[in-house]
Amino acid sequence: MLQIGRNILSLIVSRIIAGVILFLVYTQLAQYLGPTVTGQYGLLAAYVTVFNFFIDLGMSQLVIKKISEDRAHAEKYLGNYFVIQTILAVVFVGIMNAVVFINDYPVDVKNALYMASLGLFLSTLSLPLRSVVSAFQRLTIMAGINFFNSLINASMMVLAIVFRQNLFFLSLISVAVGLFDLIVYSILVNKRYVRLKPAFDFQFWKQLILMNAPFIFLTFFSIYNRIDTLLLPKFRDFVETGYYTAAYKFWDVLAFLPAVVGVSLYPFFAEALSKNLKDYAKEGLETYSRYMIALAVPLSIGAFILAKPITLAFYGETFMPAANALWLLVLAVSLLIIYSPVNSLIISQMTKTAMKITGFNLFYNLAANIILLPRFGFVASAAITVGSEIIQLLAYTYVVNKKIIRYNFFRYFIKPLIAGGIMAVALILLAGRNVWLLIAVGALAYSVSLLLLKFFHRQDWDLFKAAVNIRKSVDVKTETV
Repeated sequence: MLQIGRNILSLIVSRIIAGVILFLVYTQLAQYLGPTVTGQYGLLAAYVTVFNFFIDLGMSQLVIKKISEDRAHAEKYLGNYFVIQTILAVVFVGIMNAVVFINDYPVDVKNALYMASLGLFLSTLSLPLRSVVSAFQRLTIMAGINFFNSLINASMMVLAIVFRQNLFFLSLISVAVGLFDLIVYSILVNKRYVRLKPAFDFQFWKQLILMNAPFIFLTFFSIYNRIDTLLLPKFRDFVETGYYTAAYKFWDVLAFLPAVVGVSLYPFFAEALSKNLKDYAKEGLETYSRYMIALAVPLSIGAFILAKPITLAFYGETFMPAANALWLLVLAVSLLIIYSPVNSLIISQMTKTAMKITGFNLFYNLAANIILLPRFGFVASAAITVGSEIIQLLAYTYVVNKKIIRYNFFRYFIKPLIAGGIMAVALILLAGRNVWLLIAVGALAYSVSLLLLKFFHRQDWDLFKAAVNIRKSVDVKTETV
């Protein structure tokens, strides 16, 4: 629990600082590019994101799980996985370029997509190395590297604005970040953990591929909340894609929370349940579910009330249509935040079941977008995304309770919802004031309300202090409500 706390805290701090910098720079970039080119840039990001899901066929999750369970075989997994990943990177980058080639995109968009595919190739070569760091649960290191990635990204966006660069220059960002990751992780893993020695144990490859089968389908189906950005230019136009991309940037900024929790809890659950430490796993699940609910509630309420002033403040009048999708996407990512601990647990222990649920969600999302998107536009896509996350939350929670660990997380909503109601009243009473003042007042009202409602326990503060004090080694227990 202490190591998880330190991992999550370090990742959150680094991602918040970097995320704020990156987001503020991006809002200026969007105003410089305008809705149409912002939509084209969003298409680049969507391609890279979707093919990033495919490119390792979920093998990174399997390798993290296996190394977490037995670190003695880390070198064997790394060497073989690296060779497999190189082959997969060549294949899927080739597929991506073929898809781009047959689509009727403008020439400058195609050229930018080809360059972005090179960045994707370089980035995925570091996946096996990142998996080793994650399996050893040393995510504070990953936090530092992610921070520098964001600085590279933000710096190149600033250069694009200052020197009036185009879409092709922006596509070079993925190349720079991918090369940086590959160099840094190679040095780090070889010096601190295991030596990278490319291995060609074909019998072991066969075993890995067979074990990885459920992860392959789970990875493929996980594009359900990204498919809409690829469909928008087909059914509508790049202007609407630009509005949706601007609204979706709030998803991207906030999605670091479930990502941080997931990457921290996944090896923890794999190790704990492999040793039959169910009570220990339940403690982690309940503790972090409670924290995530406390974070998600004010985000969704605040976005609903402040969607228009936030859009105006960050993007200007030109992007005001994006406000209608913004609050829906924040609600969707809030749901994702809530079930992120359950997500890590079910993928760790019941990958096939997670695959089936996510597969149904992909079918729902794709069918709903094909039916509704042409008629109602990007706001319909945002509403469909909310539906997808509700399906995931309810289905995952039901399965975990029935098959893995019985727990009741609905009781943790009571106090955050009361505090959220108080926050909403404060925001409504101050409507029309400066958006930064509203955000600050809302955060203060919610935080004070939670404290007065005694949402946090003494053990929560002990856990927080122990996570901050890296020299302290204690086993902090948490109580349930």
